[in-house]
Amino acid sequence: MSAGRAYLADHGIEAFAVAQKYQLGVVIDPLPGDHIFQDMLVFPYITPAGIKGLKFRRLKPDDDGRGKNLVHDGQPVRLYNTQAYFDAGDVIGIAEGEADAICATERLGIPTIGIPGSENWKKYHGVWASIFKNFQNVYVFTDGDKLNKQGVRPGEELGKGIVASLGWRARIIRSPEGQDVSSMVAAGRHGELEAQYLGDEDDDDDDDEFSVFKKREGF
Repeated sequence: MSAGRAYLADHGIEAFAVAQKYQLGVVIDPLPGDHIFQDMLVFPYITPAGIKGLKFRRLKPDDDGRGKNLVHDGQPVRLYNTQAYFDAGDVIGIAEGEADAICATERLGIPTIGIPGSENWKKYHGVWASIFKNFQNVYVFTDGDKLNKQGVRPGEELGKGIVASLGWRARIIRSPEGQDVSSMVAAGRHGELEAQYLGDEDDDDDDDEFSVFKKREGF
């Protein structure tokens, strides 16, 4: 199995039809000036108006200090899988990263928009939050990050920020520590996520500030 296919399989994206739908692939013959993206997995940022950006993901260890995710210089920060906005009914999802957005959309059946990194919600929430104002329920799929050097869990911080912006519409759907949506799906544990929004799991944290969700009739 190629490195690209192995990465996708490890992140719950095994079906060729899904990879084809999102135009996922590995850079084999880069364009002039794009040699640094050689052998990287690419996630096109597809919109109804066409492809508006590319995110490149390393499949090999980082040996040049550039990090595991790269974009073209000057590329604006964008939301991923914005088609979810048009496909969703009363319910839409938010996830961190491209693979999680794909998995939530295709495997959980929740049209989901990807946030390109937890820090970006802090920067652009004033613009992005308005996108979700007309949805009854917004499921926020958070990563089960461990504590970082600053003593915070980035996934949890992202969830807090989104709930603070969206209020009663937003409900946190947590992955266990060390997991995220794509790894849970790949491991066959997607039912643990579904139980959180299908009401099959008792939630003792109804008053948790991270899990603010109130069903209001008439909205």
